[in-house]
Amino acid sequence: MSHAEHAAELFPWLRQDYERLVELKNNHKLAHAYLFGGQQGLGKLVLAKHFAHYLLCTNPVNNQPCGECRECQLLASGTHPDLKMIQPEDSSEIKIQQVRDCIHFVSQTSQRGGYKIILIAPAEALNINSANALLKVLEEPSNSTLLILVSNQPPLLMATIRSRCHLMTFYRPAAELVIPWLESKNIRASAAELLRMANNVPLRALHYADEDALHDRAVLHAVLEKLLHGQMDIAEAAGQCEQFTLKENIEAMMLCASDILARNQISDSSATQTLHDHDLKNLAEFFQDAARLKALHGFYQELLKARRAISSTSNPNRLLVLEGLFFCWSATIR
Repeated sequence: MSHAEHAAELFPWLRQDYERLVELKNNHKLAHAYLFGGQQGLGKLVLAKHFAHYLLCTNPVNNQPCGECRECQLLASGTHPDLKMIQPEDSSEIKIQQVRDCIHFVSQTSQRGGYKIILIAPAEALNINSANALLKVLEEPSNSTLLILVSNQPPLLMATIRSRCHLMTFYRPAAELVIPWLESKNIRASAAELLRMANNVPLRALHYADEDALHDRAVLHAVLEKLLHGQMDIAEAAGQCEQFTLKENIEAMMLCASDILARNQISDSSATQTLHDHDLKNLAEFFQDAARLKALHGFYQELLKARRAISSTSNPNRLLVLEGLFFCWSATIR
């Protein structure tokens, strides 16, 4: 892989953050642990991997990994002995044994003579035992060891973990950085339209470029509208959406609710134009008065609780969670 090809892997809206990390490293100011926080779909893990590759590369070119040295070859094959990736394996949790393996990993001398790097994603998947075990690594960092925790929900992490990491918060990028990137993916739909629908979240916009994803979104919107009209019962609604993961359902409903809230809290005649997803216009019309808006705020809080719950439980009852959320949704216009 050439330098140019490797450099192109970094999303354009993350280049400034990457350059900041490189500058810290070059000025010997790099912290031993970072927490990359921000909503899902911004590419935080891609940045973490790219920076790790740069640190391990022995012949970087213009502050980018060369893609050709022995270290880069090992990274490309996923066999570099000094890079450890920790993610949930057979459940939604990162288990204590995985973190114990990290402790052993950092206690050993670097096999390639450079940094030893641990990437943990999503960090909120740490259970209470694995989180407590990770504190040992964070409290007693060894030389040339770097930990990067990637989290879509940093508040779910233990305060003691957050306090021992340098926080880098990522926000939705400007459209002018994202639209050319989307267009380079040979999508059929308008890049600007997809990005608007996705509330300016780039990887969600790319996901919407897939016709199956648009179909799934349409199914959920139809279910939500039928529930408000009393045209579908809660069990049937849950059955129709059970094919999607709980996380997908919850994230889609959060996006829907937040868009409607933002739209209906503006009273001027151009309010409909504030909807990121114009397909929500019919749903938004249900929430014109203050009482229903207050109920919708309550529904959004229930979604947040459900998202936290599925992050801390390895085997949630999908139908039960969905039915509970759809009941709360139906109650918003009573």
